[in-house]
Formats: sequence, C-alpha cells, structure tokens
Amino acid sequence: MQFLSPWFLLGALALGVPFFLHLFQKQRKTSFSFASLMFVRRLPVKETRRRQLRYLLLLALRCLGILLLALAFARPVLTSAWLSNSNPLASRSLVVLVDRSMSVSQTRLWETALQAARDKINSLGEGEEAVLMQFGGSVEVLTPWETSKQTLLEALETRVQPSFESTAFSEALRLAAEQLKDAENGRKQIYLITDLQRQGLAGDTSFKAPPEISVEVENVGQDLDNFYIEQVRLDRFVFSDRYPSPVLVRVSSSPARQLEGNLQLFLEGQLMESQSFTTDEGGGALVTFEPFEVEDGVTRGRIVADIGDDLEADNVHHFVVERRQPRTVLLVEGQGRSAFFLQQALRAGENLAYQVRTVGSLGNADLDPASVPLVILSNLPTPPDRDKIAAYLEAGGGVIVTLGNDIRADAYNRQWDEILPVTIGERTFVKGQGRTFTAMTEINWQHPVFAVFQDLYQPALSSTQFFGYWNLEPKDEAVVFARFSEGAPALVELPPEQSGRLIVMASSPDAVWSDFPLRSAFVPFWQAAIQYATRWSNRPASSLVDQSLGLSAPQQRQQAATGNLEVIDPSGRRVLGLDAQQPDFIRLTQPGHYEIRRNKTTDWAAVNPPPFESQLSPVDKDDFLAVFVPARSRIEEDAPVQEQVEAQEAQQSLWWLFVMLAAGVFVLEAWIANRTALKRPVTA
Repeated sequence: MQFLSPWFLLGALALGVPFFLHLFQKQRKTSFSFASLMFVRRLPVKETRRRQLRYLLLLALRCLGILLLALAFARPVLTSAWLSNSNPLASRSLVVLVDRSMSVSQTRLWETALQAARDKINSLGEGEEAVLMQFGGSVEVLTPWETSKQTLLEALETRVQPSFESTAFSEALRLAAEQLKDAENGRKQIYLITDLQRQGLAGDTSFKAPPEISVEVENVGQDLDNFYIEQVRLDRFVFSDRYPSPVLVRVSSSPARQLEGNLQLFLEGQLMESQSFTTDEGGGALVTFEPFEVEDGVTRGRIVADIGDDLEADNVHHFVVERRQPRTVLLVEGQGRSAFFLQQALRAGENLAYQVRTVGSLGNADLDPASVPLVILSNLPTPPDRDKIAAYLEAGGGVIVTLGNDIRADAYNRQWDEILPVTIGERTFVKGQGRTFTAMTEINWQHPVFAVFQDLYQPALSSTQFFGYWNLEPKDEAVVFARFSEGAPALVELPPEQSGRLIVMASSPDAVWSDFPLRSAFVPFWQAAIQYATRWSNRPASSLVDQSLGLSAPQQRQQAATGNLEVIDPSGRRVLGLDAQQPDFIRLTQPGHYEIRRNKTTDWAAVNPPPFESQLSPVDKDDFLAVFVPARSRIEEDAPVQEQVEAQEAQQSLWWLFVMLAAGVFVLEAWIANRTALKRPVTA
C-alpha cells in the first residue's frame, strides 16, 4: 500500500490521548457530612487501581477510530501484488492491442513493438487476465481471456504477424472495449502498442473509451524516411495492340524532402523503360512513361523505384493490363438522323470497349449477347420483332429505347406489351404548358448510370433543359430512376435482377427535344448507360491490400461453386484450393500478383499497399488521447509515477472506505461508552 499524503499519518500520534484519559481521568466522588475526624488515625491510601487500564474495549475502539481517520487523510492506494491478488476489484483485466499495419512492420519498429507486448504480459500478477489482439485495417482477437503468461507469450510469437494493411484506430479500440465487457476483474485496461501514425485518425473517430476503462499508449514510433509510389494512372483493359496513352506516375516522400531517383517499367519481367526524377520541395514528382505494345491476353507489369529507404514494400507498384477485342453496339436509327449526337458520344474518347454499328433496322441481324451486348433503338417508329428481342433479353443482352417525335406509341404498347416496363402515353411539349423547359430533378444519384455525376458534377446533369417528352406510365415491376420536374418518369427500366436490361428514355437524344447533346454531361451519361446496360465491369489495373477480389460474376456463381477455381497469392501459397468451398470473393492481404485459375484459364490480379499508409508522419500522443480517451481514462508510460498513482487512487477511492469504517467505529464506541457509564460504580 502507498499513501499520497503520508504526512497525515502523523495523526496516528493522537493514539496517546485515549491512553492518557484511561490512565489519569478523575473519578467522580460523592461527599457526605461526617463528624470530626480529629480522633481518627490517618492512613495512606494506595491508588494502584487508578493507574491500571480499564475498559479495554472502549480503548481499542477509540484507538482504531483515530487510526482509520489518519489513514483516510493519508489517501491510501493499493499497489502491492499480493493485495491486488486478494481483491478482484484491484486486479487487472488487460487487452494487449498490437498495431501490425505496414508502417509498424519495418524491422526496427516491429521488434520494439513485440518486446513491449512481452514486457506487458510478463507484468501480469496472480489472478490477472489478458486478451491478445492485433489490428491494421482489420481487427483480430487472437486469444480468449487468459491468465497464463506462457500461453499469451506463445500466441504473441506465433500468431502476431506484421501486415501490409493500413491503420484504423477507432475500430480496434472499439472492439477492445467490447472484449472488456466480459472481463472479471475490476481494473480494466487497454494497452495500445503503435507508432501513432496520423493517417490512422482519417476514418471514424466517434469512439470514446468508457470511463471505467483506462488506456495506456506505448509509442514505438521512430524517425523514419520513406519514399513511395503514390498513384499510377493506368487502365486494365486495352482494345488495341498499343496502350492508348502515356502512363502517369506520382511519387512522394515522407517527410517531404528533395531527392533523386530512378523509376523502371517492367512487363512480364522485361525492362521496357527507365526514367529519372527529382522531387520538389513538397516531396513529390510526376514521371511519365511512353505508351507500350500490349500482347493478347493478360500482361503483368510493375513499376520499381530504385531508391533506398526504411520501408521498401511501397517502392514497387504492381499492375495488370489485358488486351481485348472491342464488342459491337448496334444502333438502330430512325428517320432524320436522330442518332447523330448519340453516335458521336459513343465514339468519343480513346480505348473504348465498344464499336458502334449503325443500321436502319435489325432485319436478320444475329443478336448474340456475346458479340453484340447492346441494342439501342433511337426514335424508331415501330419496334422490332417482339420474340427476337425477348430471346435476346433472356440471353442477357441489353436494350435502350429512346422515344422521339417519330415513334408510334400504339405500336409499342401493342407489340411490346409483354416486354416494355411502361405504357407509352401522349407527347408533352413544355412550351404549350406556359413554360420554357423542364429538367430531370428527381434523380437516384446512387444508380450506376448516375454515379459518375455525384457530388460536384450533379449540376451538369440537373441543369439540362428538356423541351418535350413522352408521358410514361410505369408498370408494377418497373423501376423509375429519374423523373422530370412535373413528376413524369424520365428513365425507367425492368427490374435489374432480370437476365437482360431494358431501359426506356422518355425523350430523344437529338438537339430538338432537349439541349442535352450540347451539355458536358451527355458523353459520360451515355458511356455509363452502356456499361450498365451491358453489365460491363471495368475492373481496375490494380487493387489495394485489404480490399476484396470478386471471384465470379453473378451469372457465373453457380458454375464457380462446382470446385473448378484455384487462387494462389504472391508468395505462392494457395488461398483457395480446388476442393475448397468457393466464395464470391476473397480478401487481399499481400502486394504482388494473385493468380486465379478457372476452367483451364489463368487470370491475374495486381495488389499494392495502400498509399496513405506510406505517410509516416505521427500524431502527438496528447492529440491522439484527446480524440479517443477521456482524461480520467488515460495512463501514459512517460507520466510521472505520482500521476500514475493518483490515477489508480481515483479509481480505487479507498479513503472513503476508511472514513466510513471510522464513523462506524465511533458510533459503536459511543453506544458502549453510554452503557458502561450506567454500570460504573460510585466511589465515596
């Protein structure tokens, strides 16, 4: 036991007062009138009895009360191991939380972090328990509540491993606090071992440690220099024999400093180009590689920085390019070249996944979704053969119908009654209703067609002026994902879960019914609509660690579950074997190239460390604690011993216990004293 105000223990000297009173207090005497004593001989009276202690129980109670008051004012704190073990309220339940993100995986930091965890586990006393956890972008509980130091140390050596993940403090602390809800001991503590990387605060910071949980932060961070490849602008799919544009690479340093280095571009292990660079005062530089030849199929590549630093994993950027043949979009055009602007939009840009073929009618065209994934009917007076379109949709093809001035609504309603998601009504011209134009105002911005317009780009679409449209009455199963200002449907589709996708646009893509073709949103809208209607998934050239890799498209899931899929990670380990239950996706944990084998074909996926994890600037510990931890729950390893003891005393509040005991003792003493006074003999 330790005392915060030990000088108050001098109050124990007041124990002499009860002893003095018990030895020398005067007895009450009663006087009687008596005759003269002149003839009585004077005899000495012995007072031995007065000098003996009497009423020992009262004396003990009075001494005990004074001693308890002195101890209370001295503010006691339980610190001895044996006393903690005898009191579950004073024993610890400890969560050892180890940061295993990429920034800590550097050898020097990782060994320091492991040693800190060992020391903390070895500090456990008898009756104390601990849980071992590790975290990066994800959180993992490695042991149940355990009282055995040996078991915890074995788990630390075998299960705690460095990773390439990013840092996320909030979820790790939240889960650690959840573990402490099941703790048996009164003192609950989280011991966080981390480098206090600033970017770990970039996510959710709403968590606050409960007041009954104390948090101790072990900062293992050191001053490290890091260079990393921050960003690479590169598309996975290529639809010609040459990559269509230069490859832009952004490199950075943390902390920001000027340095020189060299970047190298490799394809299938062969050096294609080398570029030198010099970072600016902000620590960044932009490097450009010229377009390169691309062979058929999948090509693995990497960009390597020839520069030395403390963290080497982010000096390499892995990527994949895949050469494919563009597929055909069949544009069926009505009268008056109504699809002129639409043709230009579909052909705008480079590296397009589709080639547009314009025809006046479908005729005997072979509608195979594998080669012709989309048919666009632009202002076509009468619809094509119903059975042919129905079979095409059933096979997974996509159809977009735009309604212009030349269409015959009755023909569509009669011939395509079982196909269309709407019933086409009358034409509406906005000028005839006393207004200049209308606009699409009720838009589902979460819909894949409009996802590109979210945030800053919404006005580019919602400011488009429409002068005329067809009134559409959606059927029960139809989905309306855009409406005009009056509430009339603008874009309607069949339920997305059906095999094929059919979208009806209530207006025409020409410059007569709207100014849409003259707006900047026209081209990205139609390219997004094509991707959605054809279920085209524009996979990235690379993914990040801790993201998920989809293993099958929706239409392939039944086939993928039959045991014909194998996944091998960059280290050569089978992540998913041929005889394993095959999920829809796997979690990516290593940088490099993952090999996916399916049905005697091989695909590749490139994975890189998260670039924000390469920014090694730390956050001040006080700022970190201010975000997650209330002041009364903090324990810092570099705090003065007196402050740590005061924090423990605030949690124990033993002085209240001593005060209450002293009050009880004095009440008992008063009751016994009154009873004793009534029975005390009267002396003459």
